[in-house]
Amino acid sequence: MKHRHTVAALPLQLALLLASACATPVAVERPGHNLEAELRDFQLLQQVFREQNTVPQVFDFPGHGRVTVRDVTLDGFPGNEYVRCRFHYQNRTDKPVVQSWVSLDVLDNKGRLIASQASCCIVPVPVPIARGSFFSDELRTQTFGAHLEPGWTWRIRCTSQLEEEEEPLNPPVPERTNQDVHLPPLEIKPHPVRWN
Repeated sequence: MKHRHTVAALPLQLALLLASACATPVAVERPGHNLEAELRDFQLLQQVFREQNTVPQVFDFPGHGRVTVRDVTLDGFPGNEYVRCRFHYQNRTDKPVVQSWVSLDVLDNKGRLIASQASCCIVPVPVPIARGSFFSDELRTQTFGAHLEPGWTWRIRCTSQLEEEEEPLNPPVPERTNQDVHLPPLEIKPHPVRWN
């Protein structure tokens, strides 16, 4: 009988030994990827960019309207970085706007233009953007490494095409009135009904 208890106790001791071996932490070293340092550096640049660029930012363009930047971030990944800008355009001119171009530019630390993207703010039906109306969009402009140098920046530009009054015809076309139109009287003939 004693022999049976030893055999039964052996798997229990083995199980406890195995459980304690699995619970022991073992330091596993994995080789670091060469882009991890670049990613950490980029994340630090993103944090600095967020701290320096609070939103909303309002840009007035006299005679063209107003652009309000609602969100601006430095996005992407190492090797493909871009500035993303969510904005809305508001017509603050005296006339309706046929279309407006809003540009997001990236400038290097010497003020030179590195890259630019533009959005054409236009209503999809042939109606101008009325005074006080809004148009929202998003722009993304690559930095091409300019963000790695201190002193780089971004800017918003806006140009609008105002609605022009129609040019009068020369010589003018006389307006027609109902008295000028002579239509023959309308006759309604009875339609014969056929029964089959």
